[in-house]
Amino acid sequence: MARTKFSVLAIDGGGIRGAIPARVLQEIETKMGRPVSELFDVVSGTSTGGIIALGLTKPDGASRKPAFAASDLLTLYTEDGGKIFPDSLGRKILSLDGLADDRYPVGPLEALLKERFGDTKLSEALTELVIPSYDLSGPGPFFFKRTYARDQTHTWDVDMWRVARATSAAPTYFEPAELPEFEQEGDHALVDGGVFANNPGVSAYAEALSLYPAGVEIQMVSVGTGQAPAREPGQSGGPISYKEAQHWGLAKWARPLLHVVLDGVAKTVDYELQQLCQQANGQPRYYRLESTLPTASAAMDDAKPENIKRLLADAETLLETQAATVEQICTALADVAADRDASGAALAATTAT
Repeated sequence: MARTKFSVLAIDGGGIRGAIPARVLQEIETKMGRPVSELFDVVSGTSTGGIIALGLTKPDGASRKPAFAASDLLTLYTEDGGKIFPDSLGRKILSLDGLADDRYPVGPLEALLKERFGDTKLSEALTELVIPSYDLSGPGPFFFKRTYARDQTHTWDVDMWRVARATSAAPTYFEPAELPEFEQEGDHALVDGGVFANNPGVSAYAEALSLYPAGVEIQMVSVGTGQAPAREPGQSGGPISYKEAQHWGLAKWARPLLHVVLDGVAKTVDYELQQLCQQANGQPRYYRLESTLPTASAAMDDAKPENIKRLLADAETLLETQAATVEQICTALADVAADRDASGAALAATTAT
């Protein structure tokens, strides 16, 4: 019995705001009683979303069960956020707050990633993965995929922690990630995939179309990291008025430009997926969980304890206000899981006979 239904998950980038999708996915795992790796056939994430995607599909040794639940990854933000984005006055002065050098040392981030992922390889992921990065040495988009890592004709496998490091190397925040050459093409200088795919939904959907037969049903779930509300003009990641921007040169554009790129990409992909995943038989095939940030800062690096609390509060508000959408997602995932389980049972029965 061939499968007819598949599911895809995409997780946006957003730095410390990754606490929001981590909490949302914790809710979905709790409601479904299954880990993300058993609920989705393709998982994609950019930057902080890439770290979450990798964590949720990392195997726990030979058990082939996930090493982390979404609740475990939430601690990356609640307990370790201050280590990744330390509030150092000295660093701000030396880097001119990101204008002359990277805002943060990469050592603490690398240490945390190595601790979480160890020597696990991308090829060992429990489900299909699509993790975008951008290669300055290309230059051009650079995708880490489980399909590439398992390709027997190439040597494209890489440690998961290196993938996480590459996709989260946000320009001005962290230095690029260096990746040795695979097949005599030269070394790679990789930065945050958010510069072209902060919402990796279309990349994930395209991967599903390439993997599964034409005509199958694909359920698409996309989780954002929150948008700045209109009441934050001039603040990091917030709206910018015409009067503020009308005479900006390079120096003034340097700080907000990354936020403009990340926000524009995410909203464009949301629109594209709405068009690509039209309803089938009156039922939605695309779900987007995203909201404004009612209380938390839109800054990607505000890891102060009080802002972490606000991010978690905003995640709860999202779950409350979009409870109906969460239920729809769970219903759709249960339907896909039933199709997957039936196909697996049929295959097992055929093999046994």
